[in-house]
Amino acid sequence: MDTLELSQTGRVVTARYVNPPSNFITAAFIRDLDLLTRAVDADPSVGAVVLTGGVDGRFLGHAEPTALRDSSAVAPALPPALMHVGVRAMDFVMRVPGVDAAVERYGGTAGVGAVWAHRWRRTILRMNRSGAVYLSAINGPALGGGFEIALACDLRYAADDEHIVLGNIEVLAGLSTGGGGSQRLARMLGTARALDLLLDGATLTVREALDAGIVQSVVSPADLLEHTHATAARLAARPRTALSALKYSVYFGASQSLTQGLLTEAAEFLGAASATAAHRRLSALVDDVAALGETPFVAQPQAWRDGTRVGRKYAVPERNPAVATRPVP
Repeated sequence: MDTLELSQTGRVVTARYVNPPSNFITAAFIRDLDLLTRAVDADPSVGAVVLTGGVDGRFLGHAEPTALRDSSAVAPALPPALMHVGVRAMDFVMRVPGVDAAVERYGGTAGVGAVWAHRWRRTILRMNRSGAVYLSAINGPALGGGFEIALACDLRYAADDEHIVLGNIEVLAGLSTGGGGSQRLARMLGTARALDLLLDGATLTVREALDAGIVQSVVSPADLLEHTHATAARLAARPRTALSALKYSVYFGASQSLTQGLLTEAAEFLGAASATAAHRRLSALVDDVAALGETPFVAQPQAWRDGTRVGRKYAVPERNPAVATRPVP
C-alpha cells in the first residue's frame, strides 16, 4: 500500500497512516483503506484493526487542501434537488464492478473526486458491518475528514495531549461535512449538540471529547497504542459472526423505527446463533453452569472476557456466509 504501514500481532492488525508532514487525507489513503477493509473481511484470522497516525504527533488530518480545492472547482452547480438525484445515480453506477477504476483513470479531476467520495462512503459502511472491530488510536489532531474516519471506527482512544483537538471544521472553509460527520455526531450527541459544533466549526479537546462520549478513554501518549491494542486483542477473541451482528444492529437497526429495528435485531440474532462459533460457545457455557452451579458470567467472568475459557478454536470460527457476505447498505 502507498499510505498505510501494516503489521499484525495475533488477531490484531495495526495500520499506520503516513503522509508527512501533516498527514492530510488523500484519495490514495481512501483507496488503501478500501483495500484494507476488503482484505480484513476476507481474512478470518483478523479480529480487530487499530488505525493510528504514523507521523509523530499526527493522526489523520483533514482532506488535502489542493485536491479538495480542485475537486470543488469542477463540481457541477446544480439545484439541491438535482444534486440529490445526481449523487444517488452516481452511487448506483459506481457499484458496477470496474466503473470506479475507469472513472478515476479517465474522468480527470472530477472523476477522481467522484470516486474518492464514493469509495469513502463504501469503505466506512464496510467497517460498520464488518466482523472485525475497528479502533482508532488518536495520537494527533483529528479534524474534518480525519475526525470523520475516527467517528467511523467502532471505538476511539486518545492521547492525553493538550495539543490534540477533534472536530468538523468544514464550515470554516465554506463547506458542509462530506464524510459522515453530520450523521455520526447527530447519532452520538443528538441534534442540538451536533448543530452547535458543526455550525460553529468548533473543536473539542480530548477531555471534552471524553466527557461527550466521543472517545472511550484518554491515556498517556506513551501508553496509547499499547492500551488500544490490548482492547483490540480482547475484542478480537469474540466470534466475528457475533460482532458483525451486533454492529449491524446498532449502526443500521437503531436508525429505523423501533418495530423495524427489533426485526433487524432478531434477524441478526438468528444469523449469529446459526454459526458454528455460537454452537461451540454455548456448549462450553452449559458445561460451566453444570460444573459451577452458577453462570460463569458471575462466578468466573474473566476467562470468558479475555477469550481464554473457550480457546483459539472458538475465537476463529468457520465463516458464516449469511453474515460475512452481507452487502453494504
